Amino acid sequence: MHGMYHQQIEEVADIEKTYQWLTKAGLKDSTEALIMAAQEQALSTRAIEARVYHTRPDPRCRLCGDVPDVQHITAGCKMLAGKAYMERHNQVAGIVYRNICTKYGWEVPGSRWETPPKVVENKQAKILWDFQIQTDKMVVANQPDRVVVDKHRKTVVVIDVAIPSDSNIRKKEHEKLEKYQGLKEEMERMWGIKATVVPVVIGTLGAVTPNLSRWFQQIPGTTSEISVQKTAVVGTAKILRRTLRLPGLW
Repeated sequence: MHGMYHQQIEEVADIEKTYQWLTKAGLKDSTEALIMAAQEQALSTRAIEARVYHTRPDPRCRLCGDVPDVQHITAGCKMLAGKAYMERHNQVAGIVYRNICTKYGWEVPGSRWETPPKVVENKQAKILWDFQIQTDKMVVANQPDRVVVDKHRKTVVVIDVAIPSDSNIRKKEHEKLEKYQGLKEEMERMWGIKATVVPVVIGTLGAVTPNLSRWFQQIPGTTSEISVQKTAVVGTAKILRRTLRLPGLW
């Protein structure tokens, strides 16, 4: 299936930046090889073992019963959604959070596994972590990953993270913007300040949209694309190793 990954992402991704983790992330050779193999569907999933190698009678996912390909394992298995995918999501969101803390002089969590408080505030700003925003008008989507209120600039930034299949990054980016449009409008009306919705979308295997740099410029602090991209692909490598029972550290 050589070249399939490139064909899937060429119309939705910034190709140069999508592959920058290979030269800038400093990953182990084994992790790089695993992600590259996953991109080309060259991993021995149960479906491949059953249909190509004929070494297994049942092609279905051992976790959920669906027929798995690599994309199913990295982003589509309902049994992995509650913990494995959420762990990867929170690691990416945590990088953004720690950089915002540095920007406003808040204490940075000592461990990347530490759950931040729901609300952190000082004279400059306030950050809400996975906090349900109360509005006068009912808004269905009112609990984004992060909300940053800059008191001096009178702005609010709504940040939401997603790590979908690589071919869906542009679609997911658009979904995030649409999802929080109602909340954005209510915040501006109630709080009297300018609000911006910022989607942080990284493909499970590293793909990024051409818009990512622009989104990061709107997030307080300095968050590099490579830092979130590296975290996403390392999280995916961990999921693949556990699910396919491959050797290697996770």
